[in-house]
Amino acid sequence: MKLVQTMLTLRRISRILWVRVALLSALSVLAALSAELLGPLIPDGPRDRFSEDATMPILTILANGMLAVATFSLGVMVSTHRTLAQQTTPRIHRLLMEDTSTQTMLATFIGAFVFALSSIILYRAGYYSDSASVIVFAVTVFVVAAIVVSLVRWIGQLSRIGSLEYALLRAEQTAREILYQQRRLPRLGGCKLEERPTDGVDIEAPRSGFLRRIDMDELQKLAEAHEAEVYLDHLPGDIVLRSQRLGLLRGCDEAEKFAACFLLATDRTYEQDPAYALQALRESASKALSPGINDPKTAIDVIARLERLLWDWALNTSDTEGPLYDRVFLSELGAGDLVEAGFRDITRDAAGFGDVLTAVAEALVRLRGAMPEAGREAISDLLEDLRAHGEAGLMTARERQRLTDRLAALDA
Repeated sequence: MKLVQTMLTLRRISRILWVRVALLSALSVLAALSAELLGPLIPDGPRDRFSEDATMPILTILANGMLAVATFSLGVMVSTHRTLAQQTTPRIHRLLMEDTSTQTMLATFIGAFVFALSSIILYRAGYYSDSASVIVFAVTVFVVAAIVVSLVRWIGQLSRIGSLEYALLRAEQTAREILYQQRRLPRLGGCKLEERPTDGVDIEAPRSGFLRRIDMDELQKLAEAHEAEVYLDHLPGDIVLRSQRLGLLRGCDEAEKFAACFLLATDRTYEQDPAYALQALRESASKALSPGINDPKTAIDVIARLERLLWDWALNTSDTEGPLYDRVFLSELGAGDLVEAGFRDITRDAAGFGDVLTAVAEALVRLRGAMPEAGREAISDLLEDLRAHGEAGLMTARERQRLTDRLAALDA
């Protein structure tokens, strides 16, 4: 389990743009410096052919061109992300920023610039010998090949990076990953909270904010070291105010150590919060139904995506693992919460769109057959609200009657 947690942490860090850029830039400087160390391995033959005169023009072209390409690419990325955030929801911007394909291409361009500039500086400083020039030439050829591949990929990326379909696909993929992880490890791997005890020491929040992440691995280690048990009051995504109780600690008085395992921030993230992942899609549907955009077909597309996600989540029970943290107890984000997160606001915002309300009703009725009891109750409540919103929002009696007839046929 420690390996899994480490991999998840590394994956989260690797999706930060500046981390990827810094890593490739450091590798570029390392490659430029290591050429002299590898120089003695080069035979005498290639030294005259691949000298400084053969390498410097290529390095100069790379240094002049790659900075402009990287600046242009960053400008395109920022402008398209801003446009998509206006078309969908500002919450989707973080998902787009974590696109590893775009990050790798940008990092390649900046890394090539850093390598070329470093090599030129080392040439001018007299650092390279004739043997080292052969290594620099070989690395330069490899860098040029990497740039060509990245440029081809970037051209393909530009054809779709600004489309609404691209943004919705990224949101759906992220939600699918989070829902799979939640299904595989219910309650973040902790034990089910059957009954909350009344005795113990409160674990207080050191600051106000959204509960972004709970370090379950560290909580378990601390609980084992102190022979204690932890009963959590909140799940990731909840807003917690300073000095409010995060959980209850039994068997130990050092609550401050346990409080450090809760990451509180000014905004939510998707890592341990499947409801927030569904919210990005739901808000995209609501934005499509706003008077400024008025695109009900996009809302229907989002409804289909939400239906697919929740259907697959409901049927995905084969990989479910048992509790991994036997000293940490917490409640579970249930099927009803996920259904509410996905569809609640759409039923309200689609009040004036009969085709969208019908699409929501059909999706909910299909999901009802796969959901556990809590999910079915939430769906029944949403269908009643949908009926009420339709009666209040649809403009003509014929539209209202069509919706009523459709709901009756679905319930039959």
